[in-house]
Amino acid sequence: MAAYTETDVLVIGAGAGGAAMSKRLSDDGIKVVCLEQGDWLHPMDHPHFYDGWELERQRAWSWHPNVRMFPEDYPITGNTEPMLMNGVGGSTLHYAGAWPRFKPVDFRKGTEHGVEGTIDWPISYEELEPFYFINDAEIGVARRTGDPGNPPRPEGWGPANRGGKVGHKMARGFDKLGWHWWPADNAILTVPKDARLPCNDCGFCLGGCPRHAIASTDVTYWPRALRNGVDLRTNARVERINAKNGRATGATYVDRITGSRHEVRARIVVVAANSIGTPRLLLLSAQEGHPDGLANSNGLVGTHLMFHSWSFEDFWFDEPLEGFKGPEPAVLYSQQFYDTDPERGFVNGFSLQVGTALGAANSALGTNTGNIAPWGAGHRKFFNEHFGRHALVYVQGEDLPVRTNRVTLDPEVTDSSGLPAPHVYYELHENDRRLIEWGRRRARQAADAAGGVIDTASTGIGGVEGPPPGWHIMGTCRMGNTPEDSVTNKWNQTWDVPNLFITDASSLTTGAAVNPTSTLQAVAVRCAEYIKRRHGDILAQTTTPANADAPGF
Repeated sequence: MAAYTETDVLVIGAGAGGAAMSKRLSDDGIKVVCLEQGDWLHPMDHPHFYDGWELERQRAWSWHPNVRMFPEDYPITGNTEPMLMNGVGGSTLHYAGAWPRFKPVDFRKGTEHGVEGTIDWPISYEELEPFYFINDAEIGVARRTGDPGNPPRPEGWGPANRGGKVGHKMARGFDKLGWHWWPADNAILTVPKDARLPCNDCGFCLGGCPRHAIASTDVTYWPRALRNGVDLRTNARVERINAKNGRATGATYVDRITGSRHEVRARIVVVAANSIGTPRLLLLSAQEGHPDGLANSNGLVGTHLMFHSWSFEDFWFDEPLEGFKGPEPAVLYSQQFYDTDPERGFVNGFSLQVGTALGAANSALGTNTGNIAPWGAGHRKFFNEHFGRHALVYVQGEDLPVRTNRVTLDPEVTDSSGLPAPHVYYELHENDRRLIEWGRRRARQAADAAGGVIDTASTGIGGVEGPPPGWHIMGTCRMGNTPEDSVTNKWNQTWDVPNLFITDASSLTTGAAVNPTSTLQAVAVRCAEYIKRRHGDILAQTTTPANADAPGF
């Protein structure tokens, strides 16, 4: 093995959580090394520059690593294909930039219903709110303030993205029904910030943003982290987190380009490798004193996997809506049915998010739901009636954190470095199935109220076997209240190893009914501030303290 490197903090993963952690720590002069198994993505590599950009999202730019099969990817076995990306920026490289926050009720679902292993978060919305504020300022949020259905939020960097004709159409339906709605928060610039340009309404957000309008962490946190002196090492695939005498000592990684192995020794280790990669790495790190994997003495690493329950509801109307213009994420949302109502026959709730469409090829190929234009004589008529007349309603439900939904190691399949692949098992709970079916009917009700529906299609769960798509992967190393119900305490500090922290979506205790990136980054910022203020105490700890408040918080 080559000579080792020593650092104050080792961060594993350069995505949403790892980037926020690296930048915030280095602001105060803490020496940070960050290991990322992918590489930088050049703006010209985005599929916007391909003639067949709408087809590339199904091939080389697929959300699923098993389809994409880039060298930095690892195969994922099991019964679903989660959406994730490896590289500087992680999965923010191809996310839509939707930026809702969790609501106060989302932090106390154990108290509310306690179904199927649901526990309260060890923190409240009010405790996390200052770190939402910090993170919003770091990345730049397009926002309209004043939503009466949520706690107050500060002014965004710019005004909310324009809703366009699609937004106005569905808003009329919500208004007619008396349902609350509000323009969506998005991490997409509407005015310039730093060296980033505002959105030009090209629409293909999930193919990355070569203008840097979308707040992927390669253009938000990382430029500042590098100026602070963070040592970011790309193409560095971590094969094991090392530990000795009950403490993490660093990690061993493989340089994917040369095949050589290296060691980084660190006083504190932070894992932010996403909700599949993090439990995989902890399980790969089984060693003396940790026979079942690192931080896994209670057997909870990899468990309580959440995806959200989903349905895409496509509606076509008898008027042009120009949904191919504007950003791809939700332009507005309704949280009329967000809270639990036992009379509906299920716990938890959902958001109705109104989204846009893409270009001509996507329309002909079925938009989001496989409503494909027929070949032959009927093609032109179908296309003329559907293209530019479409509105998408996402039904995004909160799924239960079921212990048997989990990530394990595949006993046979390996990645290109010979490391066992993660195996993902997920089944939709009957509660969540009832929830999404009820939500689908509300989406159709809103479209009918808007008026002029000529065609519909859905990916709803009804009659469809198998799990929902893994758009949002959460919960596999959750924060909790005791070593018996969780992997980490309220400061993201693992119960078993006091100098090992986890700061990605795997730490989320419940999944809420909104996109998770804003919350997971706020949690990472909070953890970074804790490490900065309590650095000496962490180094002196021989056991992880319970959830007592730390001075200064």
